[in-house]
Amino acid sequence: MRVSLRLMMRNRLSLAGVALGLVSPGNIVLFTLIDFVSGSASPYVGILADRVAPAFLILALLLIGGGLWRERRLKAVDVLAEVSPLPRIDLNDARQRSAALGCFGFWVLLLVVSMAGSYKSYQYTDSVQFCGPACHAAMHPEYTAYRLSPHARVTCVECHVGAGATWYVKSGPVALFMG
Repeated sequence: MRVSLRLMMRNRLSLAGVALGLVSPGNIVLFTLIDFVSGSASPYVGILADRVAPAFLILALLLIGGGLWRERRLKAVDVLAEVSPLPRIDLNDARQRSAALGCFGFWVLLLVVSMAGSYKSYQYTDSVQFCGPACHAAMHPEYTAYRLSPHARVTCVECHVGAGATWYVKSGPVALFMG
C-alpha cells in the first residue's frame, strides 16, 4: 500500500507550515507595497518586508518538510503501510514531472526574491536614513547637526564604517559578538 502525499500532509506540523506559508507571501507583498507607497521612508517596514517575512516563509517550508519527515517515520513503523525508505520520483509521469518543475520554479523564485531583498536591506543599512533615525535614535542631536552641516553630502558609512561588505561585517552585528 502506497501512502499519498496528501495523507502524509495531515499532521499538525505540516498544516501549521501550510498556513504560515500561505500568509507569508501576502505579508511580503503587503510590506513591500507599503514601503513603495508610503511618503516617508520607514526603516521598520523595509526590515519587515526584506528580512522578517521571508524568514517566516522559510520557516513555513521547514515546518512542512519536518511534518512530512515525521509522518513518514511514523508510517514506516506501521505494519500496514509499506513506505519505501526514499521517495520514488519518476519524471516520466506527467503529474510528478509538473510537480517537480513547479517546486523547482518556486525555489528559484524564492532564491531570486530573497537575494533582491537581502541586497536592498544591505543598501538600506548603508544609507543615512538608517544610521540617523533608525539605528542611532539616541544620537538625535548629532544627526540634526549632521543634516545641517557641510558633511551632509557624505554618507555616515564613508567615515564611520567604510563602504562595502567587508566593512559591513567588521562593524555590523558580527562585530558586536566578536568583541
